[in-house]
Amino acid sequence: MSAPHASCRWAHGRRRARERGVVLFVALIALVALTLAGLAIMRSVDTGGLISGNMAFHQAALHRADIGVEAAFIGLPTILATSKDANIANQYFAVRQPVDGNGVPTTAAWANVPCRTNTNAVVDCSTQDYQVRYVIDRLCEVQTSGSTAITNIQNYCYADVGNGKSGTQGSFGAIFSGADSVYYRVTVQVSGPHNASAYVQTLISTN
Repeated sequence: MSAPHASCRWAHGRRRARERGVVLFVALIALVALTLAGLAIMRSVDTGGLISGNMAFHQAALHRADIGVEAAFIGLPTILATSKDANIANQYFAVRQPVDGNGVPTTAAWANVPCRTNTNAVVDCSTQDYQVRYVIDRLCEVQTSGSTAITNIQNYCYADVGNGKSGTQGSFGAIFSGADSVYYRVTVQVSGPHNASAYVQTLISTN
């Protein structure tokens, strides 16, 4: 009677050993799954932090575009007084320039455009965390082939010629083709850390 009893205990021990082996295998699979999940969460957090950081740099670049607009506003009167009908390399175009799909003038060689402060002073780009540059083009079409001089402002430029009203009764007077309330397009480029960049455009009208 003792032999069958011993055989039963041996069989029962084997089953328990197999069960422990299955439990260990399942535990290992669960550990691997938890490890992969932890790695995925860490990568997701890192990616989210990277995206947030890049967005912050981009927003900072966008905010600094105001510096370029202010500099262009300060510099435009001097440009018009000295070179209204002639191009100034890396700063001013006397006629409207072609643009790319984002509206940025394709003829602007940004690497050669000087960096500016909000007072329009030229600074060394390498010393600036955010490099602010601008170019201006006069929104006029070519009047004479090969020339950037414009004499017929009304017909060849985007210009504000007014409503022609004069006097207390608002009677219409003459609208002169030499009116000089021309629109100028200012394109500002800002380059910052981590390849952050922004472009901003605005229109300035003079009279």
